[in-house]
Amino acid sequence: MGKIIKNIGWLIFDRIFILVLQFFIGVKIANYYGSSSYGIYSFAVSIVAFSAIFFEILNSRVIKKYYDEENYHSVVYNVTFFRNMIAIVLFFFALVVGKFLNIDRTLYIILVLLCVDNILTTSTTGIENFFEYKLQARKIVVSNNIVKLVSYTLQYLGIVMQYSIIAVPVIRCIGSLIRMALLKYMYIKEYRKDKKGKLDKNLLQDMMKESFYLWASYISFLMYTQLDKIMLGVLLGKEEVGIYTIGVQLADIFAIMIVPMQTSLFPKMINLFKEDYREYIKFYLKSNVLITQLYILGCFSSIFVIRIVFPYIFSKDYLPAIMVYSILTLAVLMKANGALQTGHMTLKEITKKSFYKTTAGLGINAILNYLLIKSFGINGAAMATAITQVFTIFIIDFFIKEYREQAVIQLKSFNSFYLIKILRKKL
Repeated sequence: MGKIIKNIGWLIFDRIFILVLQFFIGVKIANYYGSSSYGIYSFAVSIVAFSAIFFEILNSRVIKKYYDEENYHSVVYNVTFFRNMIAIVLFFFALVVGKFLNIDRTLYIILVLLCVDNILTTSTTGIENFFEYKLQARKIVVSNNIVKLVSYTLQYLGIVMQYSIIAVPVIRCIGSLIRMALLKYMYIKEYRKDKKGKLDKNLLQDMMKESFYLWASYISFLMYTQLDKIMLGVLLGKEEVGIYTIGVQLADIFAIMIVPMQTSLFPKMINLFKEDYREYIKFYLKSNVLITQLYILGCFSSIFVIRIVFPYIFSKDYLPAIMVYSILTLAVLMKANGALQTGHMTLKEITKKSFYKTTAGLGINAILNYLLIKSFGINGAAMATAITQVFTIFIIDFFIKEYREQAVIQLKSFNSFYLIKILRKKL
């Protein structure tokens, strides 16, 4: 358990370090370029984010089930090769197709540069997954922090020298190149030694087959988490996308601990699931209660803090983002409450119906975005996201037999009585 806590600590430190940089430099970038130019950049990021649909054909949790002492390098090599090839194909697709579309030149350049960044980041995707599996977050954190420090410093210099918004994705690529070199060096030094990678089609096919329903679910999930920005850009304009993005970024900061806890707890869940299912369920409930109760407290306190400090950090252009954030805290709470459900479904091999609920979520989100954006503007987009998360992560699971077990655990996690039992060490 100590190794898990240490790993979570490293991952949280990584996010806090980046948070500090965002406050000192990231905010200056948003304020300097203004909601219009920053909105164009945010719109481009939302479009390129859809490339993850293709990367997740190999699900990260499924990949971790294939590691052992003999074949770990083969898994790392094949996962990296697969995702990197997809990134290269998407780059050429954007380069060619963008020429035939009548889009803003700045938007086109940013899109192409972000696709280059995809190529660089996928060059180490297998290595990162393996380090997560080995609970060696420190290696990822060290490389991330070095790169972010260099990247934000260069972005600040870009502001000083009055470069256009295009400088931001250029610097992002430079940072990813440095990060790629650092991660490859650490992996080769400790694990690879004289081992050479070889393409294994059977291995990739097996992982794809097991990942299929999670991948299908991820498509719907990604679409409805990015759909709000796309629809805002289409229905209202790029400036509103920029304002909304600030609210989303604040919500991402609030969600800072969810991924570290997911990543660090999953290897423990794998071991307990194989050894003793009753102990596994007790661990699942205990972990889920702690995560949920932490975020219930965080919802109220963070809204209070944001309302006080926001005017001292961001320009007046972004003030509407305060309400966006306040609404999105509900969506973050639901993510926290369902943080461990995908890992649970993966271990029990009951991922098939997750596709149905995320597909239903996509339809609901699209309808809600269209109706609520027209009525409430950017606040409507936040409402659509929050309502969809409540439905897909929690409510619908009670109506699916295989998912009722996790739904009950998530319901119990809202009860502070279970937290008291945990603190008294009776659960």
